[in-house]
Amino acid sequence: MVLDDYKGLIERLIPVYDSEDFEDVFQMMTEGEDGPTRLQLKMELHRIMAPSMKAVDLRGRVQGECRPYQLNGRQHWLDDVAINTYHKRIKAYGNQFRVGLYEALMNTRNNFRVMHQQGKLQPKPAPQTQLQPDNPLVAPLIRFGHYLTRNENRWQIATPVSLELPLSQMINGISADLSYSGAKFKVPAAFNYTLGMTVVVRFPKLAELLNDPRLAQGMSYRILGIDENPDNDSYKWLRLKLLSDSALIKAVIDHGLSQSQNRTRHNCEDKIIQIRTRGYEHCFLKHSTSMPVFLSGTQLTYCLLTQYNRHIWSHWHDERNQPVLNHLISEERLASLGKTGLKQSSTLIYSFSHEHDGKTFFYSAALPEMNAEQRRLFWHVGAQRDSWRVMRLSLQPIDQEDIDSLQTIAPDMVDKLSSLTHVGVLQDLTNTDAQQDYRLSVKPQLPGKTLQAFRHPRNPVAAAKAVYFDPRPQRSEDRYLFDTPIVLSPEGGAEVSGQSIDFSTRGLNIKLAAPIALRRGDQVLVSFPGLQKSNRNAPLSQIPYSVVRISPDHCNIQLTTGSGNLAAQSEHFLRKLILHNENKLLMAEEKLPQGELLLAMHQMLLTRLKSVPYFAEKVDHKLKLKAVGCNFPPPPQIKLFSLLAGGQGCSLEPLFRNRVKSMLAETMRPIEISQPYVHELYLAIEQHNGQVPRIDAKRLDEFRTIEERIAYIKQAKSAGSFMALRLTAAPVLSPMTALIGKELGELARQVLHRARALEQELSSVIGCGEILDVTDEVQIRLEIK
Repeated sequence: MVLDDYKGLIERLIPVYDSEDFEDVFQMMTEGEDGPTRLQLKMELHRIMAPSMKAVDLRGRVQGECRPYQLNGRQHWLDDVAINTYHKRIKAYGNQFRVGLYEALMNTRNNFRVMHQQGKLQPKPAPQTQLQPDNPLVAPLIRFGHYLTRNENRWQIATPVSLELPLSQMINGISADLSYSGAKFKVPAAFNYTLGMTVVVRFPKLAELLNDPRLAQGMSYRILGIDENPDNDSYKWLRLKLLSDSALIKAVIDHGLSQSQNRTRHNCEDKIIQIRTRGYEHCFLKHSTSMPVFLSGTQLTYCLLTQYNRHIWSHWHDERNQPVLNHLISEERLASLGKTGLKQSSTLIYSFSHEHDGKTFFYSAALPEMNAEQRRLFWHVGAQRDSWRVMRLSLQPIDQEDIDSLQTIAPDMVDKLSSLTHVGVLQDLTNTDAQQDYRLSVKPQLPGKTLQAFRHPRNPVAAAKAVYFDPRPQRSEDRYLFDTPIVLSPEGGAEVSGQSIDFSTRGLNIKLAAPIALRRGDQVLVSFPGLQKSNRNAPLSQIPYSVVRISPDHCNIQLTTGSGNLAAQSEHFLRKLILHNENKLLMAEEKLPQGELLLAMHQMLLTRLKSVPYFAEKVDHKLKLKAVGCNFPPPPQIKLFSLLAGGQGCSLEPLFRNRVKSMLAETMRPIEISQPYVHELYLAIEQHNGQVPRIDAKRLDEFRTIEERIAYIKQAKSAGSFMALRLTAAPVLSPMTALIGKELGELARQVLHRARALEQELSSVIGCGEILDVTDEVQIRLEIK
């Protein structure tokens, strides 16, 4: 006979052991067993129901923290799992401490011996790629947009807490910090916690110290996050949101902070974390190639310009240098993308421009707007031009929570921004090295006039405001309001008179009496007859200028000085004129965006990233990744790279392995560039039975032919999965922005050494880039299903 086969029967007999009719129950439940088996079962029951005088000491025997407990007149050392087991089983043993209960406490599920027998302590298989802690291609993750909304006091305090889980399990933990609406606790890892679980939390020590019994009655919290501890797997960190009324915990936190000598330090710690995150966010914004757009219904309201997305804004200007982006992001497209109920939407848009009769005409078509034949014709005609562009427009609605959060970020902007309905991101996915991909298929037998349906109207021009992401002046020199007669002479045309509006040493803004047909870049001659009368020897006649912008009515023209000796002389004269009349001239103030407006835009934008930013630094003359930014929940590529790093940060080794020089060192040299460097990588991903994935990455220029590239993609899809990534890289010559400089200055007044350290950390960034998922775009253009 093996007693293990009768465990269930013994468990059912334990609660009735002390009853008067035990013998009858025993005979009934063991009916069918022979005499020797019944004897052994009764002997086992007598053994486990015998009183136990031993103390249970689980220190060093279980996965968890043990505490002293006085039970049955003796001191025991139990962890949370054991104490829960005690309270659950003590009634079954007649409320007496017996041998069976002692053995149950010594054999809990988190006992090292039990876990070893069950194979739960087997060493984890080593990852295929051994990543060292100092691997230069592994970097920590920074959650973008996370600290922008923190507006509460936090009390960093380590005090005992008692958590009651849904199945009446009681566990003990330690608080890390408390806020008006949440908390962070250190709890044993032996229990099962799930996101969204509601727990009741009690604060016995605080209730005793503050003489407030309400803290011991319990408050409801919901688990929002569960963080593993990589150095010690015996405990976890829970991040929770308060569900009960916050008045009590608010009073406790305010009292604790008012009594704490470290209140300033706690507040500064929050501020340091916020400024650090915002420092990386601003560095990303400054070097991002994507262009954020803000919409009011189907109207384009704002475009946020950065250092490296200006090429998108500039491209969508016609020969008059007037913005026509509103026709790319048209009302019809926005109506389909921004339908009520859609949490997010995106589409690929193909475009090119055509010059005819001195005018620039734009053509664009989104994928859903074309059938297969129209798409191939559009690709064949457009992809052979230098103006060919592939754009991705992504939209997300602005909800009431966003508007409410602006009350603390920018209260003066709430009325102005409450009309906004969507945040969009316009990404330029054009790859000139792969432009022939769009001409692989046979050109359809459709007439060219088919594409006329996709031609943009020329008017109206965009009314959207283009604002720079940082409130710093964009003008290279001061402008002064000045009204004086001028005469404009175009090449081969009749003279036209007009008046000046404002001028600088190298620029001129004029209003003509009659429209004139000019294009951006045309050369003209301008004379100042009024000024010439006051100084006949001044070089103010027939000054060469170049046209910068023409209004839709062709009457308002902005010019910049041309080249040549006469232009240089006129610049010198105008500079002296401004210098001697500085007190008389009225400066035309540059309208800078309000800092609050930009912070509100950042708030809505940085929680909706459409790319993965990464940052690099140089240590001991070697490049290494410094940080990787992302949102929560993380995108697929972050999940993939986190698995490679064992959950400790993010490993970009498959992307940059054997390519550090070409993709990091050379692209991040400290020289000014007009646009970031772009690389397209193809990833073949294999993962079996939850193991660390194996990734093979090839750059576009590493394929010899298009056919080889297509075969690689198909093989990757058949063996596992395929992902195409677009990587940008650019040097960071100045990571600081006006907004961050202002915040660092405020921090320096409180803790100078921390502000200096933070400034040094941000200044050590020498390069940054973005990782975009372009899997769909690559497969569509190669027509791989």
